[in-house]
Amino acid sequence: MERISSAAKESLSVQVHPSDEYALAHEGQYGKTEMWVVLDAVPGAYLYYGFQREVTKEEFVQQIKAGTLTEILRKLPVKKGDVIFIPSGTLHAIGAGLVIAEIQQNSNVIYRVFDYGRAGADGKPRALHVEKALEVTSLKPAQSIDFGPHLGQCRYFTADRHSGAFTGACGADSFHALLITEGSGELACGGACHKVRQGECWFLPANSGPYYVGGQCEYLVIYIS
Repeated sequence: MERISSAAKESLSVQVHPSDEYALAHEGQYGKTEMWVVLDAVPGAYLYYGFQREVTKEEFVQQIKAGTLTEILRKLPVKKGDVIFIPSGTLHAIGAGLVIAEIQQNSNVIYRVFDYGRAGADGKPRALHVEKALEVTSLKPAQSIDFGPHLGQCRYFTADRHSGAFTGACGADSFHALLITEGSGELACGGACHKVRQGECWFLPANSGPYYVGGQCEYLVIYIS
């Protein structure tokens, strides 16, 4: 599954997602691993990605209560084209001025741990989920991962980036989702040819067979491998 977030006008809440095991036991659904592909970024844009150093649960709670949690988080400068892989248990937050493609498990389990004291639509501070977050958050700094020829890969999804002409095949094991990130072109599949352009996502069901992408465009291809 992928989702395009609109450009954030302000930093979004700091949150974490649980593992499948925890989410199934406590929420009745799966957890969430995800990855972000930065589609656009204003100068100086950043996001939060895990901790700067290993912390204790006591320090974690203290910083939340003091409203200073971001002081111990890793503030990661980002630019267009950057990719961030976020395993379950990793604290994260999108900063202002970013447009991001989120490729993720299909899950709605979010534990919000810090929201800058902002109020919701009802005028009250939005709910935090600190107790559950303490049970699932990794207190060590997030580690970079080499995915070889792929942008990202895990048991939930594989993501590749292509530019210009590409021929693929959608077999019985997985759908293919094509997200056009730049330019325009054409997609041929199943005897039909379609114009494609930036911002569109095309979903090819499993067993769709061979397909071809052409034109002056850049795009992500997401599938299960």
